[in-house]
Amino acid sequence: MNSIIREDELGIDDFKIPLTKNTKFILQADLRQNYFHSIETFFEFFFAFLPRDGKIPDNRNVLRALVKSNWRKNYKKIEYIANGKFKMSLLDQIVQFLDYEVSIGQYLFYLGTFSKEKFDDAYQAKVQESIESIKKIIKILAIDFSKRDEYNAYKHTMRVFPNFSSIHFLDAESLKEQITFDLSNSASYQLYDDNEKETIVKTTLFDPERDYKMTKLCSRLIHNMIELRSAVFRDRKATGKNEKLAVVLFNQENIEESIKHNVEIQDLSFSSKLIKGNG
Repeated sequence: MNSIIREDELGIDDFKIPLTKNTKFILQADLRQNYFHSIETFFEFFFAFLPRDGKIPDNRNVLRALVKSNWRKNYKKIEYIANGKFKMSLLDQIVQFLDYEVSIGQYLFYLGTFSKEKFDDAYQAKVQESIESIKKIIKILAIDFSKRDEYNAYKHTMRVFPNFSSIHFLDAESLKEQITFDLSNSASYQLYDDNEKETIVKTTLFDPERDYKMTKLCSRLIHNMIELRSAVFRDRKATGKNEKLAVVLFNQENIEESIKHNVEIQDLSFSSKLIKGNG
């Protein structure tokens, strides 16, 4: 029987769309790919705006920095964040911006909200708490993005396919089933190691709820970097005197729910090698 998306999930009254197995696979794969895209976009902005040697990048050259960014170097930086070589304590370093001495974290994600006359101590404390949460989010994003083989499989001609329905572990003597994992909601992609003469099939269970929540987290980080920067540098056209701009604050409690995985197993690898005989 086909599953049905509730009309409130679609936001369309009195309208239902039958969700076939193939449609479900495509939607979840697209959601997964979109999450990877959002991470890549976030890091492009993050590295373009990041102060270097205590100096703030010239805002007039940010677009040039984005257009001419070296993606290979950026991927290496993301890898270093993931493995801990690039420490997120960098966000605590102090830089000079206009008449303020602020942390890099404040400069990147809460630009223009430095004045204690306009933004009270309670707000400043929440910003500090938020930056601690942002450090953790960035590390998780880097770890997720480091799954380069999976991202490439989605990114280049959608080399992802449904493969295994389940995996069963049997007792060697009785052949009775001991453990079973349902892999019906998963995607696989193939790798080749020419040096080792090895073919590898990697299978990842879809976790659409996490992909969706992590994409939202990523989008909110981008929002803070872009919208506040636009307001400070007068790139935005004011709609009126009482125009308001949302500022997103993060805390450990509201990010833990997004970070957690909702599947029993995340990745499986099956490999086969071509072994040459002696004859």
